[in-house]
Amino acid sequence: MASNDSMPHLEVIDRVKNIPVVHSAIEKTESTYSYLKDSNHLINWALNNAEAGLHYATATAAPLTVPLAKKFEGQISAVDQKLCEGLNMVEEKMPIVKQPPQQIYDAAKAVMNSSLQSTVDKLQAAKESATHQASTLKEISIKKANELLNTEYGNKAVQSIDDIGVLINALLDRYFPPVGGEENMPAPVSADENKILHSVQLAGQLSTKTANRVYHSVVAQLKTLKKEDVSFYMTSVISILHLTQFLRLNDQQNGNKDSNQKNTEKK
Repeated sequence: MASNDSMPHLEVIDRVKNIPVVHSAIEKTESTYSYLKDSNHLINWALNNAEAGLHYATATAAPLTVPLAKKFEGQISAVDQKLCEGLNMVEEKMPIVKQPPQQIYDAAKAVMNSSLQSTVDKLQAAKESATHQASTLKEISIKKANELLNTEYGNKAVQSIDDIGVLINALLDRYFPPVGGEENMPAPVSADENKILHSVQLAGQLSTKTANRVYHSVVAQLKTLKKEDVSFYMTSVISILHLTQFLRLNDQQNGNKDSNQKNTEKK
């Protein structure tokens, strides 16, 4: 610890000022103060007066404080030493305080990015795992369903769906004329290849075909429709829709009956 003829010198103050973060803050403060002081003549005048007043107060108080500081120089030195020891412990346990501000910022940013990337990677892995599990479960479900449909009762159910499809197509051809583009519709996969996919594609194809034909037929009829034909035409439309609903319910009942019969035979 050094001292001069006026006031005891505190080493801890010099060490704190030399900490990179503190030193950078002091430089930034001095730069901001100088910029503010030179920005306006009135501000410059006010700050100069404030500085002069501070210097005068310091010079006036010095004769009173120096003897007092000299009297307690030993105690002040002991406090300074303890503070330096505490600062040594801080620097030992937290070496980062001795690094430049930019380096501290880069290190903190790297840690944050690393943590975020780890979280993102975990979420991505969880998403991929869930997608894979869902895909696997879907494949297993389709496989099991196809195995069930390959039984005697399953074949009857698939054949029943095909028969309903033939009947609906016949009714559509009778009551609703074909529309353009139907010939380009892809045929369902073979039931021998995949019964579940065959049934789903057949139902979707019939639904699309029915909607297209009903729509185009209604549009065409509205162009030439007479008032006396409205009742008959709506009756025909309702009849075909009711028939389709009846056939669907009948197919569901047959499927439930076959399933119950199969369960009874197993028992």
